[in-house]
Amino acid sequence: MTLSSYRMTGALFDRIAAGGGGAEAVAVFAGSEHSRRLVLLRAVVARAEEWGGVPGADARRAWSVLSAARHISPAVVRDLLCYPATGLGLLHSLRALDGPRPTPASAPPLTSLTALSAAAAVRTGLARTVALPVSAEGVLLPSLGLARFRGVRDGETALVHGGQDAAVEVDGRRVDVPARHWEDGAEWLAVRRAAVMGDGEPLLLDDLDPYAFPSAQRALRLTEHQYTHWRMTIRQGLRLLGSEHPETAAEVEGGLRTLVPLRSPGPAGASCSSAEAFGCLALSPPSSAASVALAFTHETQHNKLSALLHLFDFFRADDPAARYYAPWRGDPRPLSGLLQGTYAFLGVAQYWNRCLRAANGPDEAHAAELELARWRQAVHTGVEQLTDSHIFSPTGRRFVVGMRAALRELSVRKLSSTVVAQADDLAAEHRRRWVETNGAVPGTPEWAG
Repeated sequence: MTLSSYRMTGALFDRIAAGGGGAEAVAVFAGSEHSRRLVLLRAVVARAEEWGGVPGADARRAWSVLSAARHISPAVVRDLLCYPATGLGLLHSLRALDGPRPTPASAPPLTSLTALSAAAAVRTGLARTVALPVSAEGVLLPSLGLARFRGVRDGETALVHGGQDAAVEVDGRRVDVPARHWEDGAEWLAVRRAAVMGDGEPLLLDDLDPYAFPSAQRALRLTEHQYTHWRMTIRQGLRLLGSEHPETAAEVEGGLRTLVPLRSPGPAGASCSSAEAFGCLALSPPSSAASVALAFTHETQHNKLSALLHLFDFFRADDPAARYYAPWRGDPRPLSGLLQGTYAFLGVAQYWNRCLRAANGPDEAHAAELELARWRQAVHTGVEQLTDSHIFSPTGRRFVVGMRAALRELSVRKLSSTVVAQADDLAAEHRRRWVETNGAVPGTPEWAG
Protein backbone atom coordinates (compact mmCIF):
# COMPACT_ATOMS: atom_id res chain seq x y z
CA MET A 1 0.00 0.00 0.00
CA THR A 2 1.81 3.09 -1.27
CA LEU A 3 0.95 6.77 -1.19
CA SER A 4 0.51 8.96 -4.25
CA SER A 5 1.37 12.61 -4.77
CA TYR A 6 -1.32 15.03 -5.88
CA ARG A 7 -1.17 18.23 -7.85
CA MET A 8 -3.94 20.71 -8.43
CA THR A 9 -3.82 23.30 -11.16
CA GLY A 10 -4.45 26.92 -10.28
CA ALA A 11 -7.42 26.89 -12.65
CA LEU A 12 -9.07 23.98 -10.80
CA PHE A 13 -8.37 25.60 -7.42
CA ASP A 14 -10.05 28.79 -8.63
CA ARG A 15 -13.09 26.88 -9.95
CA ILE A 16 -13.47 25.20 -6.56
CA ALA A 17 -13.14 28.57 -4.79
CA ALA A 18 -15.91 29.91 -7.02
CA GLY A 19 -18.22 27.16 -5.73
CA GLY A 20 -17.73 24.53 -8.44
CA GLY A 21 -15.06 22.15 -9.61
CA GLY A 22 -17.28 19.35 -10.90
CA ALA A 23 -16.18 15.77 -11.41
CA GLU A 24 -12.53 16.79 -11.83
CA ALA A 25 -12.42 18.26 -8.31
CA VAL A 26 -14.02 15.31 -6.54
CA ALA A 27 -11.76 12.89 -8.42
CA VAL A 28 -8.73 14.68 -6.96
CA PHE A 29 -10.31 14.70 -3.51
CA ALA A 30 -11.22 11.01 -3.67
CA GLY A 31 -7.59 10.19 -4.40
CA SER A 32 -6.15 12.48 -1.76
CA GLU A 33 -8.58 11.27 0.91
CA HIS A 34 -7.60 7.67 0.08
CA SER A 35 -3.95 8.55 0.70
CA ARG A 36 -4.95 10.24 3.94
CA ARG A 37 -6.73 7.06 5.05
CA LEU A 38 -3.61 5.03 4.27
CA VAL A 39 -1.60 7.35 6.51
CA LEU A 40 -4.21 6.99 9.26
CA LEU A 41 -4.25 3.20 8.91
CA ARG A 42 -0.49 2.97 9.13
CA ALA A 43 -0.47 5.30 12.14
CA VAL A 44 -2.94 3.04 13.98
CA VAL A 45 -0.88 -0.08 13.20
CA ALA A 46 2.39 1.59 14.21
CA ARG A 47 0.93 2.90 17.47
CA ALA A 48 -0.54 -0.51 18.29
CA GLU A 49 2.83 -2.16 17.66
CA GLU A 50 4.38 0.29 20.12
CA TRP A 51 1.89 -0.91 22.71
CA GLY A 52 2.78 -4.51 21.94
CA GLY A 53 0.79 -7.31 23.53
CA VAL A 54 -2.79 -7.78 22.33
CA PRO A 55 -3.09 -4.48 20.40
CA GLY A 56 0.14 -5.15 18.54
CA ALA A 57 -0.90 -8.69 17.63
CA ASP A 58 -4.40 -7.57 16.56
CA ALA A 59 -2.95 -4.81 14.39
CA ARG A 60 -0.49 -7.16 12.68
CA ARG A 61 -3.23 -9.69 11.95
CA ALA A 62 -5.52 -7.02 10.54
CA TRP A 63 -2.73 -5.62 8.38
CA SER A 64 -1.96 -9.12 7.11
CA VAL A 65 -5.60 -9.72 6.12
CA LEU A 66 -5.91 -6.31 4.43
CA SER A 67 -2.69 -6.87 2.49
CA ALA A 68 -3.83 -10.34 1.34
CA ALA A 69 -7.25 -8.97 0.36
CA ARG A 70 -5.60 -6.21 -1.62
CA HIS A 71 -3.71 -8.78 -3.71
CA ILE A 72 -7.10 -10.20 -4.69
CA SER A 73 -8.88 -6.89 -5.32
CA PRO A 74 -7.10 -3.55 -4.83
CA ALA A 75 -10.33 -1.76 -5.80
CA VAL A 76 -12.36 -3.37 -3.02
CA VAL A 77 -9.76 -2.59 -0.34
CA ARG A 78 -9.50 0.97 -1.63
CA ASP A 79 -13.29 1.28 -1.48
CA LEU A 80 -13.29 0.00 2.11
CA LEU A 81 -10.55 2.40 3.18
CA CYS A 82 -12.48 5.26 1.59
CA TYR A 83 -15.74 4.21 3.21
CA PRO A 84 -16.72 7.25 5.34
CA ALA A 85 -17.11 5.25 8.57
CA THR A 86 -13.57 3.93 8.18
CA GLY A 87 -12.04 7.35 8.76
CA LEU A 88 -13.97 7.94 11.98
CA GLY A 89 -13.36 4.39 13.21
CA LEU A 90 -9.61 4.53 12.64
CA LEU A 91 -9.42 7.98 14.19
CA HIS A 92 -11.20 6.66 17.28
CA SER A 93 -8.67 3.81 17.52
CA LEU A 94 -5.71 6.17 17.12
CA ARG A 95 -6.99 8.49 19.83
CA ALA A 96 -7.51 5.53 22.16
CA LEU A 97 -3.95 4.37 21.53
CA ASP A 98 -2.41 7.82 21.71
CA GLY A 99 -1.26 8.77 25.17
CA PRO A 100 0.38 7.13 28.17
CA ARG A 101 0.56 3.38 28.16
CA PRO A 102 -0.50 2.16 31.63
CA THR A 103 -0.52 -1.65 31.33
CA PRO A 104 -1.07 -4.14 28.50
CA ALA A 105 -4.25 -5.25 30.26
CA SER A 106 -5.77 -1.78 29.86
CA ALA A 107 -4.99 -1.55 26.15
CA PRO A 108 -7.98 -0.37 24.08
CA PRO A 109 -9.49 -2.88 21.63
CA LEU A 110 -8.91 -2.32 17.93
CA THR A 111 -12.42 -3.37 16.94
CA SER A 112 -12.77 -0.88 14.08
CA LEU A 113 -9.51 -2.01 12.47
CA THR A 114 -10.29 -5.70 12.98
CA ALA A 115 -13.81 -5.24 11.59
CA LEU A 116 -12.34 -3.49 8.55
CA SER A 117 -10.11 -6.48 7.85
CA ALA A 118 -13.05 -8.87 8.31
CA ALA A 119 -15.12 -6.90 5.79
CA ALA A 120 -12.18 -6.98 3.37
CA ALA A 121 -11.98 -10.79 3.66
CA VAL A 122 -15.72 -11.15 3.00
CA ARG A 123 -15.89 -8.68 0.12
CA THR A 124 -12.84 -10.06 -1.71
CA GLY A 125 -13.59 -13.74 -1.06
CA LEU A 126 -10.35 -14.15 0.89
CA ALA A 127 -10.36 -17.48 2.75
CA ARG A 128 -9.34 -16.09 6.12
CA THR A 129 -11.05 -16.09 9.52
CA VAL A 130 -11.12 -12.96 11.69
CA ALA A 131 -12.20 -12.86 15.35
CA LEU A 132 -14.50 -10.02 16.44
CA PRO A 133 -16.32 -9.32 19.71
CA VAL A 134 -20.13 -9.41 19.82
CA SER A 135 -21.66 -6.03 20.68
CA ALA A 136 -25.36 -5.45 21.42
CA GLU A 137 -26.16 -8.96 20.16
CA GLY A 138 -24.56 -8.31 16.81
CA VAL A 139 -21.36 -8.34 14.75
CA LEU A 140 -20.96 -5.43 12.33
CA LEU A 141 -19.05 -5.70 9.06
CA PRO A 142 -18.43 -2.16 7.75
CA SER A 143 -20.18 -1.34 4.44
CA LEU A 144 -21.91 -4.75 4.49
CA GLY A 145 -24.26 -5.26 7.42
CA LEU A 146 -24.86 -6.72 10.86
CA ALA A 147 -25.08 -10.41 11.80
CA ARG A 148 -27.49 -10.77 14.73
CA PHE A 149 -27.00 -13.24 17.59
CA ARG A 150 -29.92 -12.78 19.94
CA GLY A 151 -29.15 -13.58 23.57
CA VAL A 152 -25.36 -13.57 23.12
CA ARG A 153 -23.54 -11.44 25.66
CA ASP A 154 -21.27 -8.54 24.76
CA GLY A 155 -17.64 -9.55 24.44
CA GLU A 156 -18.30 -13.09 23.24
CA THR A 157 -15.98 -13.98 20.36
CA ALA A 158 -17.43 -14.24 16.87
CA LEU A 159 -15.55 -15.75 13.95
CA VAL A 160 -15.97 -14.05 10.59
CA HIS A 161 -15.22 -16.47 7.76
CA GLY A 162 -14.25 -15.10 4.36
CA GLY A 163 -14.11 -17.17 1.20
CA GLN A 164 -16.88 -18.53 -1.00
CA ASP A 165 -19.32 -19.18 1.87
CA ALA A 166 -18.86 -16.05 3.94
CA ALA A 167 -20.47 -16.25 7.35
CA VAL A 168 -20.28 -15.12 10.96
CA GLU A 169 -20.24 -17.79 13.68
CA VAL A 170 -20.67 -17.67 17.47
CA ASP A 171 -20.64 -20.88 19.56
CA GLY A 172 -21.87 -22.99 16.66
CA ARG A 173 -24.58 -20.51 15.61
CA ARG A 174 -24.01 -19.35 12.04
CA VAL A 175 -25.31 -16.34 10.09
CA ASP A 176 -24.53 -16.43 6.40
CA VAL A 177 -23.60 -13.21 4.63
CA PRO A 178 -26.06 -13.07 1.70
CA ALA A 179 -24.67 -12.84 -1.81
CA ARG A 180 -26.86 -9.73 -2.15
CA HIS A 181 -25.54 -8.37 1.12
CA TRP A 182 -27.34 -5.04 0.66
CA GLU A 183 -30.67 -6.81 1.32
CA ASP A 184 -31.88 -8.04 4.73
CA GLY A 185 -31.84 -11.78 5.36
CA ALA A 186 -32.38 -14.25 8.18
CA GLU A 187 -30.60 -12.63 11.16
CA TRP A 188 -28.82 -10.31 8.71
CA LEU A 189 -29.43 -6.54 8.75
CA ALA A 190 -28.04 -4.97 5.60
CA VAL A 191 -26.39 -1.65 4.93
CA ARG A 192 -29.05 -0.90 2.36
CA ARG A 193 -28.87 0.98 -0.90
CA ALA A 194 -30.61 4.31 -1.31
CA ALA A 195 -29.76 4.58 -5.00
CA VAL A 196 -27.23 3.70 -7.66
CA MET A 197 -25.32 6.75 -8.84
CA GLY A 198 -24.72 7.72 -12.43
CA ASP A 199 -21.20 6.26 -12.26
CA GLY A 200 -22.63 2.90 -11.13
CA GLU A 201 -21.55 3.26 -7.49
CA PRO A 202 -24.20 2.47 -4.88
CA LEU A 203 -25.26 5.22 -2.51
CA LEU A 204 -25.58 3.44 0.83
CA LEU A 205 -27.97 4.25 3.66
CA ASP A 206 -25.96 3.37 6.77
CA ASP A 207 -28.11 3.22 9.90
CA LEU A 208 -25.99 0.50 11.52
CA ASP A 209 -22.33 1.48 11.84
CA PRO A 210 -21.55 3.33 15.11
CA TYR A 211 -18.78 5.20 13.27
CA ALA A 212 -20.97 6.15 10.31
CA PHE A 213 -21.33 9.69 11.64
CA PRO A 214 -20.32 11.47 14.88
CA SER A 215 -23.74 12.65 16.01
CA ALA A 216 -25.96 11.84 18.97
CA GLN A 217 -28.91 12.73 16.72
CA ARG A 218 -28.52 9.63 14.56
CA ALA A 219 -31.72 7.69 13.96
CA LEU A 220 -32.34 4.10 14.94
CA ARG A 221 -32.74 1.42 12.28
CA LEU A 222 -35.24 2.60 9.66
CA THR A 223 -38.38 0.52 9.25
CA GLU A 224 -39.12 -0.94 5.84
CA HIS A 225 -41.74 1.76 5.29
CA GLN A 226 -39.29 4.52 6.24
CA TYR A 227 -36.59 2.98 4.04
CA THR A 228 -38.95 2.94 1.07
CA HIS A 229 -39.71 6.64 1.58
CA TRP A 230 -36.01 7.52 1.84
CA ARG A 231 -35.11 5.51 -1.25
CA MET A 232 -37.88 7.03 -3.37
CA THR A 233 -37.19 10.61 -2.26
CA ILE A 234 -33.41 10.31 -2.60
CA ARG A 235 -33.74 9.00 -6.15
CA GLN A 236 -36.10 11.83 -7.06
CA GLY A 237 -33.62 14.33 -5.61
CA LEU A 238 -30.77 12.87 -7.63
CA ARG A 239 -32.84 13.11 -10.81
CA LEU A 240 -33.63 16.74 -10.01
CA LEU A 241 -29.95 17.53 -9.55
CA GLY A 242 -29.05 15.78 -12.79
CA SER A 243 -31.63 17.69 -14.83
CA GLU A 244 -31.24 21.21 -13.36
CA HIS A 245 -27.87 21.28 -11.56
CA PRO A 246 -25.50 19.13 -13.67
CA GLU A 247 -22.18 20.27 -12.17
CA THR A 248 -23.40 19.65 -8.62
CA ALA A 249 -24.82 16.31 -9.76
CA ALA A 250 -21.39 15.34 -11.09
CA GLU A 251 -19.82 16.25 -7.74
CA VAL A 252 -22.42 14.24 -5.82
CA GLU A 253 -22.05 11.21 -8.07
CA GLY A 254 -18.26 11.32 -7.82
CA GLY A 255 -18.00 11.98 -4.11
CA LEU A 256 -21.06 10.93 -2.11
CA ARG A 257 -21.07 7.32 -0.84
CA THR A 258 -23.17 7.11 2.34
CA LEU A 259 -26.20 8.73 3.90
CA VAL A 260 -26.83 8.61 7.64
CA PRO A 261 -30.40 9.24 8.86
CA LEU A 262 -30.87 11.75 11.66
CA ARG A 263 -33.69 11.51 14.17
CA SER A 264 -37.03 13.20 13.73
CA PRO A 265 -38.61 15.45 14.86
CA GLY A 266 -36.05 18.12 14.12
CA PRO A 267 -35.49 21.04 11.78
CA ALA A 268 -36.95 20.35 8.36
CA GLY A 269 -34.15 19.62 5.94
CA ALA A 270 -31.47 19.48 8.63
CA SER A 271 -28.18 18.13 7.31
CA CYS A 272 -24.53 17.96 8.34
CA SER A 273 -21.17 16.50 7.37
CA SER A 274 -17.79 15.73 8.97
CA ALA A 275 -14.26 16.56 7.84
CA GLU A 276 -13.17 13.02 8.78
CA ALA A 277 -15.97 11.32 6.84
CA PHE A 278 -15.47 12.48 3.27
CA GLY A 279 -18.30 11.18 1.11
CA CYS A 280 -20.87 11.06 3.94
CA LEU A 281 -23.93 13.21 4.50
CA ALA A 282 -26.25 13.02 7.52
CA LEU A 283 -29.75 14.37 7.16
CA SER A 284 -33.20 14.38 8.69
CA PRO A 285 -36.06 12.49 6.97
CA PRO A 286 -36.32 14.05 3.49
CA SER A 287 -39.63 15.73 2.72
CA SER A 288 -39.24 16.20 -1.03
CA ALA A 289 -36.90 15.85 -3.99
CA ALA A 290 -36.13 19.58 -3.71
CA SER A 291 -35.09 19.23 -0.05
CA VAL A 292 -32.76 16.37 -1.02
CA ALA A 293 -31.22 18.34 -3.87
CA LEU A 294 -30.64 21.35 -1.62
CA ALA A 295 -29.12 19.27 1.20
CA PHE A 296 -26.82 17.47 -1.23
CA THR A 297 -25.72 20.82 -2.67
CA HIS A 298 -25.02 22.32 0.75
CA GLU A 299 -23.11 19.35 2.18
CA THR A 300 -21.12 18.71 -1.00
CA GLN A 301 -19.70 22.21 -0.52
CA HIS A 302 -18.60 21.26 3.00
CA ASN A 303 -17.10 17.98 1.75
CA LYS A 304 -15.10 19.76 -0.96
CA LEU A 305 -13.76 22.44 1.35
CA SER A 306 -12.84 19.94 4.08
CA ALA A 307 -10.90 17.86 1.56
CA LEU A 308 -9.22 21.00 0.19
CA LEU A 309 -8.16 22.02 3.70
CA HIS A 310 -6.50 18.62 4.08
CA LEU A 311 -4.32 19.53 1.08
CA PHE A 312 -3.58 23.22 1.66
CA ASP A 313 -2.79 25.39 4.65
CA PHE A 314 -5.28 28.27 4.55
CA PHE A 315 -4.21 29.90 7.81
CA ARG A 316 -0.87 31.43 8.72
CA ALA A 317 -1.88 32.17 12.31
CA ASP A 318 -4.49 31.03 14.76
CA ASP A 319 -6.50 33.15 17.15
CA PRO A 320 -8.69 30.65 19.04
CA ALA A 321 -10.52 33.47 20.82
CA ALA A 322 -11.61 35.28 17.63
CA ARG A 323 -15.32 34.88 16.84
CA TYR A 324 -17.45 36.10 13.93
CA TYR A 325 -21.07 36.70 13.05
CA ALA A 326 -22.57 34.10 10.68
CA PRO A 327 -26.07 35.02 9.38
CA TRP A 328 -27.09 31.35 9.32
CA ARG A 329 -26.10 30.46 12.90
CA GLY A 330 -27.21 31.50 16.35
CA ASP A 331 -23.74 31.43 17.90
CA PRO A 332 -20.42 33.26 17.29
CA ARG A 333 -18.20 31.25 14.94
CA PRO A 334 -14.42 30.78 14.69
CA LEU A 335 -12.85 31.85 11.41
CA SER A 336 -12.72 28.26 10.10
CA GLY A 337 -16.42 27.85 10.83
CA LEU A 338 -17.26 31.13 9.13
CA LEU A 339 -15.25 30.03 6.09
CA GLN A 340 -17.07 26.68 5.92
CA GLY A 341 -20.48 28.27 6.27
CA THR A 342 -19.81 31.04 3.77
CA TYR A 343 -18.62 28.53 1.18
CA ALA A 344 -21.59 26.23 1.77
CA PHE A 345 -24.10 29.06 1.42
CA LEU A 346 -22.33 30.34 -1.68
CA GLY A 347 -23.28 26.98 -3.17
CA VAL A 348 -26.82 27.38 -1.81
CA ALA A 349 -27.16 30.86 -3.37
CA GLN A 350 -25.91 29.49 -6.70
CA TYR A 351 -28.43 26.67 -6.40
CA TRP A 352 -31.31 29.13 -6.00
CA ASN A 353 -29.99 31.24 -8.87
CA ARG A 354 -30.28 28.19 -11.12
CA CYS A 355 -33.74 27.44 -9.71
CA LEU A 356 -34.83 30.99 -10.55
CA ARG A 357 -33.72 30.54 -14.15
CA ALA A 358 -35.69 27.28 -14.44
CA ALA A 359 -38.75 28.33 -12.39
CA ASN A 360 -42.16 27.23 -13.61
CA GLY A 361 -44.63 29.98 -12.82
CA PRO A 362 -44.64 33.03 -10.57
CA ASP A 363 -44.87 31.13 -7.25
CA GLU A 364 -41.74 29.10 -7.94
CA ALA A 365 -39.97 32.18 -9.22
CA HIS A 366 -40.85 34.23 -6.13
CA ALA A 367 -39.70 31.48 -3.75
CA ALA A 368 -36.38 31.06 -5.60
CA GLU A 369 -35.88 34.82 -5.82
CA LEU A 370 -36.39 35.25 -2.07
CA GLU A 371 -33.99 32.42 -1.23
CA LEU A 372 -31.40 33.85 -3.61
CA ALA A 373 -31.73 37.32 -2.09
CA ARG A 374 -31.48 35.99 1.46
CA TRP A 375 -28.43 33.81 0.97
CA ARG A 376 -26.66 36.13 -1.44
CA GLN A 377 -26.81 38.77 1.26
CA ALA A 378 -25.66 36.29 3.93
CA VAL A 379 -22.68 35.24 1.82
CA HIS A 380 -21.78 38.90 1.33
CA THR A 381 -21.69 39.34 5.13
CA GLY A 382 -19.44 36.31 5.48
CA VAL A 383 -17.11 37.22 2.62
CA GLU A 384 -16.63 40.77 3.93
CA GLN A 385 -15.47 39.46 7.30
CA LEU A 386 -13.20 36.86 5.67
CA THR A 387 -11.68 39.51 3.42
CA ASP A 388 -10.86 41.70 6.43
CA SER A 389 -9.11 38.88 8.28
CA HIS A 390 -5.30 38.88 8.51
CA ILE A 391 -5.12 35.22 9.56
CA PHE A 392 -5.23 33.72 6.06
CA SER A 393 -2.18 32.46 4.23
CA PRO A 394 -1.73 33.54 0.59
CA THR A 395 -3.50 30.33 -0.47
CA GLY A 396 -6.40 31.05 1.87
CA ARG A 397 -6.66 34.62 0.61
CA ARG A 398 -6.76 33.37 -2.97
CA PHE A 399 -9.69 31.13 -2.03
CA VAL A 400 -11.58 34.03 -0.44
CA VAL A 401 -10.93 36.17 -3.53
CA GLY A 402 -12.44 33.37 -5.62
CA MET A 403 -15.56 33.31 -3.46
CA ARG A 404 -15.83 37.08 -3.73
CA ALA A 405 -15.66 36.91 -7.52
CA ALA A 406 -18.41 34.26 -7.59
CA LEU A 407 -20.54 36.46 -5.34
CA ARG A 408 -20.11 39.37 -7.77
CA GLU A 409 -21.45 37.17 -10.57
CA LEU A 410 -24.50 36.34 -8.46
CA SER A 411 -25.01 40.02 -7.67
CA VAL A 412 -25.38 40.90 -11.35
CA ARG A 413 -28.88 39.43 -11.34
CA LYS A 414 -31.41 42.15 -10.53
CA LEU A 415 -34.07 41.19 -8.02
CA SER A 416 -37.36 42.92 -7.31
CA SER A 417 -37.33 45.59 -4.63
CA THR A 418 -40.10 43.74 -2.77
CA VAL A 419 -38.05 40.55 -2.53
CA VAL A 420 -34.91 42.44 -1.52
CA ALA A 421 -36.90 44.15 1.23
CA GLN A 422 -38.19 40.78 2.46
CA ALA A 423 -34.64 39.42 2.52
CA ASP A 424 -33.47 42.52 4.39
CA ASP A 425 -36.19 41.97 7.00
CA LEU A 426 -35.17 38.31 7.46
CA ALA A 427 -31.52 39.29 7.82
CA ALA A 428 -32.34 42.05 10.31
CA GLU A 429 -34.47 39.70 12.39
CA HIS A 430 -31.70 37.12 12.50
CA ARG A 431 -29.20 39.76 13.53
CA ARG A 432 -31.56 41.10 16.22
CA ARG A 433 -32.05 37.64 17.75
CA TRP A 434 -28.31 36.97 17.53
CA VAL A 435 -27.51 40.20 19.42
CA GLU A 436 -30.12 39.38 22.08
CA THR A 437 -28.36 36.07 22.69
CA ASN A 438 -24.70 36.97 22.20
CA GLY A 439 -24.32 40.71 22.53
CA ALA A 440 -23.02 43.05 19.81
CA VAL A 441 -22.14 41.65 16.40
CA PRO A 442 -18.36 41.20 15.88
CA GLY A 443 -16.82 44.00 13.84
CA THR A 444 -19.25 46.67 15.02
CA PRO A 445 -18.18 49.50 17.36
CA GLU A 446 -20.17 47.90 20.18
CA TRP A 447 -18.32 44.58 19.91
CA ALA A 448 -15.88 43.93 22.75
CA GLY A 449 -15.32 40.19 22.34
